[in-house]
Amino acid sequence: MQGKYDRQQIVDMLTAHLGKVESIRNHVLKEYYEEHTVERDDFENMVDQYTNNIKKFMNIQSSAVKEEQWPLVLIGSIVEVQDMDYAEIERLKIVPPFYEEREGNLDCASCLSPVGNALLFKKIGDKITVKTPIGESNLMVKSIELPLF
Repeated sequence: MQGKYDRQQIVDMLTAHLGKVESIRNHVLKEYYEEHTVERDDFENMVDQYTNNIKKFMNIQSSAVKEEQWPLVLIGSIVEVQDMDYAEIERLKIVPPFYEEREGNLDCASCLSPVGNALLFKKIGDKITVKTPIGESNLMVKSIELPLF
């Protein structure tokens, strides 16, 4: 689902999203990071930073905002990106770590992977350069769909 949303709809969706992220966080910590490790700390820091960024966005007050496109890439979003070097377009779902479900032909990128993490909080038209194990990719965000889990 993509379209225009008023400020209150966006705040309501982000509030619900934060609840889902907290639930995922608790599950991942319990299932995969029972012991205190560097990886556990990295995951907790990433989630804390992620939720803090959402809360900051929600607190931005702007009377000029009447309605806007879905504003930014979040965990669960489906993002259409264009590879700027090859002019190819790809649709990716940004997923939590250890995510196992596949939706048809949709590729998934973990929020902890180089591409997934680099796309978080980007807006339509934003360009990023991502270093991956197979090389560097130059991407531009073409569209963002609501976060889905």
